[in-house]
Amino acid sequence: MVTLLSMVIFATVLLLQLRGISKARLESERENSRMFQSMANTDSMTGVRNKHAYSEYENLLDDRIRAGERRDKTAVLVCDINGLKHVNDTQGHAAGDKLIKDASALICEHFVHGIVFRIGGDEFVVILLDKGYDTMEETLASINREIEENIRRGGVVISIGYSVLKEGDGQLRDVFERADNMMYQRKQELKAMGAKTRE
Repeated sequence: MVTLLSMVIFATVLLLQLRGISKARLESERENSRMFQSMANTDSMTGVRNKHAYSEYENLLDDRIRAGERRDKTAVLVCDINGLKHVNDTQGHAAGDKLIKDASALICEHFVHGIVFRIGGDEFVVILLDKGYDTMEETLASINREIEENIRRGGVVISIGYSVLKEGDGQLRDVFERADNMMYQRKQELKAMGAKTRE
């Protein structure tokens, strides 16, 4: 009888320990999964969200746009670093990497209410919603002043184009394409400013 009772107690303790181990393992696996998910969505060089994260977020916003849930206070900014290829070719990739990091820091510093993604080697996208959208004009004026000053002093130069979600836009890509076109126009303006500065 005592032996049977001892065996039942032992089995119960063992079962509880195994359940505790399983629970700890499950929690560890969940934490690992969250960490890998975060890594999968983070640009390793700059620490901002990456192209994969942008695609996921774009799909989410597209669903909300189609459902009619997101019709105002949505803007897309396309940012392109000027001169990255030249820096890589003349100063090396370490200098190019520093330029990318400095550009990312400048964008993040100004667009504190935006969601920043690095979607290519020298290209970033910022999504502005609500408060970020409300402060967009002042923020753009502020970063563009700094960029134009950087042309004179040899600092980071970023071409920025932007557009807002309009009636008739069926997806975020419509907004992105307008912003991208504006960015290319801005790139030409900044190149012209740089040429005048060097004269």
